[in-house]
Amino acid sequence: MKILLVFALMFGFINCTVAQTKVNLCRSYIFLDVLQRGLLLKEEPDTITRKESEIYYLRVLLKSCKGSMYIERRLVSNDNIVFSGSYMDAVKLDTVHGWAVDPATGVRSRSTSTQFSPLRTGVWKYYNDKGGLLKEEEYANGKLVAPEE
Repeated sequence: MKILLVFALMFGFINCTVAQTKVNLCRSYIFLDVLQRGLLLKEEPDTITRKESEIYYLRVLLKSCKGSMYIERRLVSNDNIVFSGSYMDAVKLDTVHGWAVDPATGVRSRSTSTQFSPLRTGVWKYYNDKGGLLKEEEYANGKLVAPEE
């Protein structure tokens, strides 16, 4: 009976703690130049692991819905890092115009969406498939400052 009571008290405490944690939903895509595509991420701060394909998956530590994050692409087969680096918050919210096709009717229509385009910052590292460092690049405010081979 005492064990059950302790469990109930702990479970209640954990639920209260979780309920009090503030979660921000990211409402816009975050476009990553290194992937050449946008990601829709659910909340900040959060660590996300997302499978890209049968070969790669991403591990993202999202710090801000404006794009501040640390990102790693890893190989599914051996968990080795392919590249890693950080982004700083985007300066502004961009408006993107494109076309959308209704899958039911096949009708094309203009589409407008918004996205953040964060800037690379700090040291970015690139690795071979065995995990050996191939090169490092240093970025400041999205601009390459010091490539190293």
